[in-house]
Amino acid sequence: MWFILILILFFLSFLETITTLPLVLIVLLYLAIIFKRPMLFALAFFSGLFLDLFLLRILGQSSLFFAIFLVIVLLYERKFEIKTLPFVFIASFLGALFYLLTYGNDYIFVQALVSSVIAVLLFQFVILRIKMSS
Repeated sequence: MWFILILILFFLSFLETITTLPLVLIVLLYLAIIFKRPMLFALAFFSGLFLDLFLLRILGQSSLFFAIFLVIVLLYERKFEIKTLPFVFIASFLGALFYLLTYGNDYIFVQALVSSVIAVLLFQFVILRIKMSS
């Protein structure tokens, strides 16, 4: 299963070079909410390196941002229920907003809003699949 996740993150890193939506950030948020394993930091690191290679940025910038974002999300696990739609929406919106601000993209608010809607739809789809399989 981890091999499939690595392939998905590699594909999203390539896809993010075409669009400016932070799709890798959304998938990492989803994985942090569902799995909560230390291996996620390695996935965040390597997906950030691939993303920096594809976008011709300084190596490690995205990796550092992804790791800090995952730490913040997992820190709030104790204060809030993170497996809820409002948390997914707010965390993905703020994460995408800061990511887009950091790398100087255009139409930051609209892209952050679209990213958070995609994150909520992905989360809702997976939760429905889990409920249907149980």
